[in-house]
Amino acid sequence: MARTCLKLVCLTLVILASITVAGCAGKTPEQDLTPGAVSDSDSTLPESRSDQSPDSFVVDPDKLEFGQYMEEHVDNFLVILDASGSKYLPYKQQIKLKVAKDILRRFNGKTPERPLFSGLRRYGWEAGAFSTSTSLLYGMTNYDREAFARAIEIVRWAGGKSPLALAIDKAGDDLSLAPKDEYLALVVISDGKMKKDDPNPVMAARRVKQRYGDRICIYTVAVGDDLPFDKPDTPKEKWRYREKYKLLRDIAKEGQCGYMVTSDDLIPDENMETFADDVFTRRKQLPGLLPCPDEDGDGVCDDKDKCPGTPKGARVDENGCWILGKVQFDLNKWNIRAEFRPMLNDIARVLKLNPTVKLAVQGHTCTIWTEDYNMKLSHWRAMSITSYLINQGASPDQLSVEGYGFHRPTASNETEEGRVLNRRGEFRRIQ
Repeated sequence: MARTCLKLVCLTLVILASITVAGCAGKTPEQDLTPGAVSDSDSTLPESRSDQSPDSFVVDPDKLEFGQYMEEHVDNFLVILDASGSKYLPYKQQIKLKVAKDILRRFNGKTPERPLFSGLRRYGWEAGAFSTSTSLLYGMTNYDREAFARAIEIVRWAGGKSPLALAIDKAGDDLSLAPKDEYLALVVISDGKMKKDDPNPVMAARRVKQRYGDRICIYTVAVGDDLPFDKPDTPKEKWRYREKYKLLRDIAKEGQCGYMVTSDDLIPDENMETFADDVFTRRKQLPGLLPCPDEDGDGVCDDKDKCPGTPKGARVDENGCWILGKVQFDLNKWNIRAEFRPMLNDIARVLKLNPTVKLAVQGHTCTIWTEDYNMKLSHWRAMSITSYLINQGASPDQLSVEGYGFHRPTASNETEEGRVLNRRGEFRRIQ
């Protein structure tokens, strides 16, 4: 009897073992994580999944696809809005306060779609609304685009003095509520006007920078013409602010990683997008990459730079040369087509940032019509481009007009394709 039971037990164990082995054989084999190995189960997945070993995430600075810089988010920002008396002065058929608020509304529409921590502070007096010369209209709190937009509309009037230094000092206190060790951005929208007895806002910006160090960048937006309304007997130490936009440029310079733009610079939507991207992005050099000498700061090392002395803010190619581009024209036409306006806007922006830079604007034609007519047409094309750049803020002194008719073709005039390419405007830097 005992032997029979023993046989039954053994038989049961054998059956269970067989079931177990069969079940294991029916399972999908474990994925081989060896770099380069691909299993049948990977056939529907991107190929990059097959080589994602821990070592594959080590940044190799020699790989061009990584570039030389990495981007980090700036998730904490504060905007200072100038609502002082000078904001009731006119600028391009509007009062400056309206221009400033329009800029802030558009900036609010370009913030990144991720959690942010923010605030809005104004300075200047508004009768019946504010009891202090500066106050926090929004935050500091978790950012909500609609709530921020409502806070902008609280500012309905402008008045009083321009305590920008006080507003910057207060902003320094506001930013202390942001999460520790995270990046910060301070944006000042102002016309930069100040009275003789106003505290120096540049020193206030310096105090904020000393307080937060590398965590903070300062950006300023100059609204309208910022020439001060001090009288001719202004003390000598104040005359340095008579240079257009110098005060706001000096404030931004104290941040060491921001910059100043004008309200006109931000009119094109693509410029506003670029500005917002700069405010909310910090670009840092990757570990292990030593900075190379780059005297003109265009991002191309001096030993590879074929065009030294690049103007500040100019976009360059791999050789460090300013990308100026060309303007193409229709047959017998000299009007600027819409697709070339963004490129011309960028050239105007660079010219405004570099008042000593000068360009020759060159017009060209194909061989259709007479030589005399084409010479005139080429000048009209060059003049059309020049006029557009001046309307965008470039100085007439920075531009000269040259027309070459059909004497400098860039392609053969024997084909229609070549003639189309020859109907163009080009640029040559002369200083």
